[in-house]
Amino acid sequence: MACPGATGMRNFLHQLFSESGEASFSRLGSFLALMFACGWVTYIVCRTRALPGLDSLTIFIASLYGLGKAGETVQRVLKGKQE
Repeated sequence: MACPGATGMRNFLHQLFSESGEASFSRLGSFLALMFACGWVTYIVCRTRALPGLDSLTIFIASLYGLGKAGETVQRVLKGKQE
Protein backbone atom coordinates (compact mmCIF):
# COMPACT_ATOMS: atom_id res chain seq x y z
CA MET A 1 0.00 0.00 0.00
CA ALA A 2 1.43 3.34 -1.06
CA CYS A 3 1.88 6.23 1.32
CA PRO A 4 -0.87 8.85 0.73
CA GLY A 5 1.62 11.75 0.76
CA ALA A 6 3.97 10.13 -1.78
CA THR A 7 2.10 11.47 -4.81
CA GLY A 8 2.02 14.98 -3.38
CA MET A 9 5.75 14.85 -2.62
CA ARG A 10 6.53 13.55 -6.11
CA ASN A 11 4.56 16.42 -7.66
CA PHE A 12 6.30 18.93 -5.39
CA LEU A 13 9.77 17.70 -6.36
CA HIS A 14 8.80 17.69 -10.03
CA GLN A 15 7.71 21.33 -9.81
CA LEU A 16 10.78 22.23 -7.76
CA PHE A 17 13.25 21.01 -10.37
CA SER A 18 11.39 21.93 -13.55
CA GLU A 19 9.88 24.92 -15.25
CA SER A 20 6.71 24.49 -17.28
CA GLY A 21 7.14 20.73 -17.13
CA GLU A 22 10.64 20.85 -18.63
CA ALA A 23 13.85 19.94 -16.84
CA SER A 24 15.79 22.96 -15.63
CA PHE A 25 19.54 22.53 -15.19
CA SER A 26 19.83 26.01 -13.70
CA ARG A 27 17.59 25.04 -10.78
CA LEU A 28 19.07 21.58 -10.31
CA GLY A 29 22.67 22.80 -10.65
CA SER A 30 22.08 25.62 -8.19
CA PHE A 31 20.49 23.19 -5.73
CA LEU A 32 23.39 20.74 -5.95
CA ALA A 33 25.96 23.53 -5.60
CA LEU A 34 24.07 24.89 -2.60
CA MET A 35 23.98 21.47 -0.90
CA PHE A 36 27.72 21.02 -1.50
CA ALA A 37 28.42 24.53 -0.22
CA CYS A 38 26.38 23.94 2.94
CA GLY A 39 28.38 20.80 3.68
CA TRP A 40 31.67 22.51 2.92
CA VAL A 41 30.91 25.56 5.08
CA THR A 42 29.72 23.32 7.92
CA TYR A 43 33.01 21.40 7.73
CA ILE A 44 35.05 24.61 7.81
CA VAL A 45 33.06 25.99 10.75
CA CYS A 46 33.48 22.73 12.70
CA ARG A 47 37.22 22.65 12.05
CA THR A 48 38.07 26.33 12.61
CA ARG A 49 35.17 27.53 14.79
CA ALA A 50 34.89 30.58 12.54
CA LEU A 51 32.53 31.44 9.69
CA PRO A 52 34.40 31.99 6.40
CA GLY A 53 33.58 34.77 3.94
CA LEU A 54 30.64 33.66 1.84
CA ASP A 55 30.52 36.40 -0.80
CA SER A 56 32.37 34.56 -3.58
CA LEU A 57 30.51 31.31 -2.85
CA THR A 58 27.20 33.15 -3.11
CA ILE A 59 28.20 34.70 -6.43
CA PHE A 60 29.22 31.27 -7.77
CA ILE A 61 25.89 29.65 -6.86
CA ALA A 62 23.87 32.58 -8.21
CA SER A 63 25.87 32.59 -11.45
CA LEU A 64 24.85 28.98 -12.15
CA TYR A 65 21.20 29.98 -12.05
CA GLY A 66 21.84 33.22 -13.94
CA LEU A 67 23.72 31.49 -16.76
CA GLY A 68 20.93 28.95 -17.14
CA LYS A 69 18.32 31.70 -17.32
CA ALA A 70 20.41 33.68 -19.82
CA GLY A 71 20.69 30.61 -22.05
CA GLU A 72 16.93 30.07 -21.93
CA THR A 73 16.34 33.72 -22.81
CA VAL A 74 18.68 33.55 -25.81
CA GLN A 75 16.91 30.41 -27.03
CA ARG A 76 13.52 32.12 -26.77
CA VAL A 77 14.76 35.18 -28.65
CA LEU A 78 16.30 33.06 -31.42
CA LYS A 79 13.17 30.92 -31.67
CA GLY A 80 11.08 34.09 -31.98
CA LYS A 81 13.25 35.40 -34.86
CA GLN A 82 12.94 32.14 -36.78
CA GLU A 83 9.14 32.27 -36.79
